[in-house]
Amino acid sequence: MNDRGGRIFFGWYIVAACFVVNFVVFGISINTFTVYVKPIEADLGWSRGKISLAITLAALSMGAAAPFIGLLIDRIGAKLVMATGAGVIGIGSLMLAKTQSAGYFYTIYVLAGVGQGAATIIPISLVISNWFTVKRGRALGIVMTGTGLGAMVMVPVTSWIVITWNWRTSYVIMGFIILLMVPLNLLMIRTRPSDMGLQPDGGMISDEKPAEIGGLTLQEAVRTSGFWSIAILMLSAGMVGLGIGVHLMAYLTDIGHTEAAAASIIAIISGLTVVGKIGMGFIADHWGIRRAVVLTFTVIIAGILLLMGAKVQTIAWAFAVVYGFAIGAPLLINPALTAECLGLKNFGAIFGILTLASTVGAAIGAVLSGVIYDHAKSYLPAFWLFIVLMAIAGICGVMARKKAPV
Repeated sequence: MNDRGGRIFFGWYIVAACFVVNFVVFGISINTFTVYVKPIEADLGWSRGKISLAITLAALSMGAAAPFIGLLIDRIGAKLVMATGAGVIGIGSLMLAKTQSAGYFYTIYVLAGVGQGAATIIPISLVISNWFTVKRGRALGIVMTGTGLGAMVMVPVTSWIVITWNWRTSYVIMGFIILLMVPLNLLMIRTRPSDMGLQPDGGMISDEKPAEIGGLTLQEAVRTSGFWSIAILMLSAGMVGLGIGVHLMAYLTDIGHTEAAAASIIAIISGLTVVGKIGMGFIADHWGIRRAVVLTFTVIIAGILLLMGAKVQTIAWAFAVVYGFAIGAPLLINPALTAECLGLKNFGAIFGILTLASTVGAAIGAVLSGVIYDHAKSYLPAFWLFIVLMAIAGICGVMARKKAPV
C-alpha cells in the first residue's frame, strides 16, 4: 500500500473517500426508500404503487443520464461531477420534506436519479480503475462494499429517525448528511494519478511527460464484440439483481417464512455482499477477471437453485450465504472488465452507455418477475429464466476480449 518513499499511496485515500461516498450517498438515497413507503402512505394517503413509482423513475432517469454523465466526466473530471451529484441528491432530500403532491415527489426523484448517476458508480468506477491496475480488483471490491454496509447501517438509522420524529424530518437529516459529501469529493477526489505526479498502484512519474492513457473511443468501442458482450452481461445481471431483490420478501413469506425471518435472510445477504465483493476482488487480481466472472455467475446460479427450495429453513439460510456472497460482485466485475477490454482513455463515456444497459435490465427485471407471478401464480418460472440469464452473462464475460474494432 506504500509508494517508493514508504508513504501510503494516495490512491488508498481515494479508495477510502469513495467508500464513504458509496456508504452515505448510495446507502441513503437508494437503500432507505423502503423505510418511507408506509409512513408516506399513512400521511398522504397514497397507494404503495404510487409511492414506489418514484424509485422506478429515479432508476430510469439515472440510466438515461448515464451516457451524458460519462462524457462529462471525461471532459471535466470526476471531482466536480461527483460533488455536483452529491449536492443535487442532498438538496433534493431537503426538498422532499416539503412533499404535498405526487408530481412534486416524482420530479425530485427524477433529479435525484441523475444526481445518483453523477455521484457514485460511474465516476467511482473510473477513478478507481485509473488509480489501480495490478490491485484494481481489490480496490474496487473495497469501494463497492460501501453500498452493502450503507444498507446495513442507514436503513435502521433512517427507520429510527422516522419512528422517533417523522418521515419529513428524516429526509432533512439525511439531506444534510449527503451534503457533507460535497466537500469530501472536492478535497479528496482526483481523476487520475498523473494529476498528482503519480502512477497507478504507487510510484512516481519519472519522465517529463506521462505515458498516454490507452483505450478505444466510444465509436470504436461500440464496434467491438467485447463491448456488446459486456453490455449483455450487465443487462442480464441488472435483470436478475432487481428481479429477485424486489420480490424476495414477498416470495419468502409466500412459501411460509415469517416477515422477521425473511428480513433476517435479506440482512444476511446484504452482509455477505461485503465479503463477496472483497473476495472476488482478490480473485480477479490474483487469478484474472474471467475466473472471477465464471465463479461469480456460477455461485449466483447455485444461489437461485437454493432459493427455489428455500421453503426448508436451512436451505433458506444456505441461499442467503451463497447468493449474498456473489450477487454484489458484478459491481466490481463490470468496471474491471470494461477497463481491461476497452481501456481507460474514454472510460467515462463507454461505461456510461454500459450502465444504461444495466439500469434498463434492472427496470425490466423488477416488472418481469411481477408479471410472471401474476400469470403463473409462482415465481419459479422467473427463477428458471434468471438461471439462464446468469449462464449467458458468464459466457459473455469469458468471451469479452480486448480486440480491435470490427
